[in-house]
Amino acid sequence: MSLLQHAKAALQQAAREVSQLQPQSQRRVFVALAVLLLCFETLLSLAIVQRVAYTEIDWRAYMQQVEGVASGERNYLSLRGDTGPLVYPAGFVWTYQLLWAATSGGADIRLAQHVFVAIYVATQAVVFAAYYRARDCVSPSVLVPLVLSRRLHSIYVLRLFNDTMAMLFAYLAIYTMLGACGTRGASKRRWLVSSVLWSLGVSVKMNVQLMLPGAAYIWWRSGGVALVLMQLTAIAAVQIAIALPFLAKFPKEYLARAFDFGRQFNFEWTVNWRFLGEDAFLSPQWSLFLLVAHLALLAALALFVWPRLSQSTAWGVIKSGFVSKTAPNSSTPPVTSSEALAVVFTANFVGIVCARSLHYQFYAWYAHMLPLLLHLSRIPFLAQLAVWCTTRSLD
Repeated sequence: MSLLQHAKAALQQAAREVSQLQPQSQRRVFVALAVLLLCFETLLSLAIVQRVAYTEIDWRAYMQQVEGVASGERNYLSLRGDTGPLVYPAGFVWTYQLLWAATSGGADIRLAQHVFVAIYVATQAVVFAAYYRARDCVSPSVLVPLVLSRRLHSIYVLRLFNDTMAMLFAYLAIYTMLGACGTRGASKRRWLVSSVLWSLGVSVKMNVQLMLPGAAYIWWRSGGVALVLMQLTAIAAVQIAIALPFLAKFPKEYLARAFDFGRQFNFEWTVNWRFLGEDAFLSPQWSLFLLVAHLALLAALALFVWPRLSQSTAWGVIKSGFVSKTAPNSSTPPVTSSEALAVVFTANFVGIVCARSLHYQFYAWYAHMLPLLLHLSRIPFLAQLAVWCTTRSLD
C-alpha cells in the first residue's frame, strides 16, 4: 500500500471514529482541539512577528489618512495617503486612529503587530465558537485547516490590513446571530447586538456587505418582515452615528468617497480577472455583467438552495415571513446554526466570485469559511483536498 493510500485510510478511520463519538464526547473533543489550536496559533504568530520581516504595504498610508482626521480635517476629499485617497467608511478611521495614537503615529510597528496578533487569535476563537454551534453537521477536524494558511498569518501580523478588523466584526456578528436564531422568540437584544456588529464591520470595509443578503434571509426566516426592518434600521442608525462628524460638515464628500460603488479598480493589483486583459477588465460592460451575475446567483440561492436547508420551498419561506414565529401553530422550523452559517457563507462566496477585483489580502474575506463550505459540498474527500490545496497555492 502506498504512502498516500495509508494516509487516506488513516484520515478516513479518524473521521469514522469522530463521527461515532457520543455528543458529549464530541463536544469535549471540539473544545479541547480548539483550545490546543488557539494556543498553537498564539505561539506561532508571536514567533512570526519575532522572526519574519514586517512588510510595508498599506500601514503607512492608513496612518497618514487618519492623521489628517486627528488634525481636525473632516472633508473626505482632503484625506489622503501614499497609496491614494481615503476610501473606507468612518469605522476604519476611528479604529485606526486608536492604533495611530497607541503606536506613536504608526511608528511603533512591533506594537501594532502584537495588536494584530490579538486580532488574529480573537478571529480564530470566534470562528471556532461559530463552528462549535454548528457541530451537528461538522466534525472537530474541520478546525484544523483553519490554522494552516501562511497567507492568513501574513495578512494579519505582517501586513496589518484593515480587512482583518472588518472580518473580526463580521464573525462576531455571525456568532451573535447564531445565538439569536437558535430558538423561537429569541431576545431582541441579541439581534440588535448582531446588527450593531454587522454595521461596525461594514464601517471598516464594505466587503462585509457581501454577507448581508444571506443575513437578511436568516432575519426573514427568524422573525419575518418586522425583524428585517428592525435589523436594517439598526444598521443604518449605527452607520449614521459613526459617520456623524463627517456627515455633519461634508455629507456629499463622505458618501462619495466612503461608499463609492462605482470606483474604478487598478488592473495592476487584480488577481481574479487578470486573464481578461486590462481593456476588458476596465470596461463598464464587464462591471454590469458581474453585477447581473451576482444578483442572479443570489436569487438562485434564495429560491432553490437555501429553502431546502429547512426542508421548505421558496414560497413557504416567503409566506413564513408574514406569520408570527412565536405563534403556537407556526409550522416553520427555527433556524439552526448550521443553516445560518451555510446561508451567510454561500452569500459571501458568490459575492466574492462576482467581485470586480480581488487582491491577495482579500483571501481573509473567505478563508475561514472554506472548510465548512467544502464539508457541506458533499464532494469526495480528495476533491475537497484538491480545492483546499488550490486556494493555498496563493500563499
